[in-house]
Amino acid sequence: MYVLSLQIHLSLRSLLLYCLVVCIAIGTSCSRYSRVVKKGTNDEKYEMAVKMFKKEDYVRALPLFEDLLAVYRGKEKSEEIYYYYCYCYYGLGQFELAAFHFKNFTENYYNSKHMEKCSFMYGHCLYKDALPYFLDQTATSKAIAEIQLFLNMYPNSNGVYQIDSFIVMKDGFGVEIKDTVTFKEKSNEQIEELRTKLKTKAYENGKLFYKIQDYHAAVVSFKNTLKDFPDMENKDEIEFLIVKSSYLFAKYSVDEKKEERYQAVFTEYKEFTRNNKSGNKYYAEATEINAKASEELTKHQKLHKIQ
Repeated sequence: MYVLSLQIHLSLRSLLLYCLVVCIAIGTSCSRYSRVVKKGTNDEKYEMAVKMFKKEDYVRALPLFEDLLAVYRGKEKSEEIYYYYCYCYYGLGQFELAAFHFKNFTENYYNSKHMEKCSFMYGHCLYKDALPYFLDQTATSKAIAEIQLFLNMYPNSNGVYQIDSFIVMKDGFGVEIKDTVTFKEKSNEQIEELRTKLKTKAYENGKLFYKIQDYHAAVVSFKNTLKDFPDMENKDEIEFLIVKSSYLFAKYSVDEKKEERYQAVFTEYKEFTRNNKSGNKYYAEATEINAKASEELTKHQKLHKIQ
């Protein structure tokens, strides 16, 4: 029992000693950082800023780089300082500001060795800053345009983008493995993801008009979706919804407009059958709708002929 108590006591002492050492180290580090910020030379500030950057302490690196930018404005060293400065905003997750500065970097240092990377990062930040599909997609469209511009400027880009990194054990040692893709591969992947957002937005807009029974708006919206995105994965569903919306629009129209609008149903049905085989899951219902439209149009014509 005494031995156990002694072991616990020693463990607690070791833990307290470790905590004390850590606190002293942190205090010393903070003290040195504060001294460099207040009284350090420009070289010391640069060294400290890079050190903080490599430790991913962007909050403390950013103000140092900002001070140095003012000092070295118009000088050769400003290029490297601004490069770090851009990445600080990216590391902090402030993608809108990061995009602004990466773009600014490409416009001011167009002969830089970092030009390709910063051009890529500009588009990448726009991609990161794009909103979910159910919100305004202006930023999404801009991101697609800028990423495509990067691909046009660097069609054979071999720059490397790190997706992730992890540690694996090899011969008793931890080895860092980096999962990477090229800028070109990442850019194409981002464009596809952003286009999917726009597709989803367009499809959901049409569905919303359909749900609130604004069938004419639904037809227009669905047609625009197929015009803008002919590669829609659910193209057959959208073509079917055009037929159904056209039918419902005709069915609930005023008598003077019914004949014209039922004719539109037949046109949309022909388009559907041209693009989809009889085995399609929407084919039977679309055919039924077409038959209903024909029957109702005949009744409508007979009624108005009698009158």
